Amino acid sequence: MENHKAVERSFYQTVLQEQIDSEAQTLREMFEKKSTDLNSQIQALKDVKEKLWRDKPVILVVDDEPHIVNLIKLSLQDDFEVITANSGNEALIKAKEEQPDLITMDIMMPGMSGFEVVDELKKWEDTKEIPVVFLSAKDKLKDMYSGMKLGAEDYITKPFEPDELNKRIKQNLENNKRGEL
Repeated sequence: MENHKAVERSFYQTVLQEQIDSEAQTLREMFEKKSTDLNSQIQALKDVKEKLWRDKPVILVVDDEPHIVNLIKLSLQDDFEVITANSGNEALIKAKEEQPDLITMDIMMPGMSGFEVVDELKKWEDTKEIPVVFLSAKDKLKDMYSGMKLGAEDYITKPFEPDELNKRIKQNLENNKRGEL
């Protein structure tokens, strides 16, 4: 009889230990999830803080022609921090990494066209709200329509006046700020 009670006690201890282990595992998983969520929230706050502390709005200039990139950079550098990309793939990487305040985008580039880049940017949660201004030699109405349909805020044709480009970028940034409020 005593042996039977010992077996029964051992059985209940085993069942109880399994329940304790199971609940402990559930608590560990909950803690790990909360910890991961907290780390994500902390990183998001750091990203927002970094963006708010910038001295000037950041503009990503995307064009495969170096002389155009240099012209745009020179015309914007007094009012903006300018970063550049020479291809669609490079633009996607820099847009995700740098989170610019606005992107100027050429359309005709080797590899990915500007249209394809914007289509990708608008699919991604962390880049879909970045305003895009197409800056292209394509001056047909259908091209302008295609750009705006993809979600671009503006379309400027080449050749362009640097002062006009600067003014339109400022207008688009201001419009974007109002839309966030």
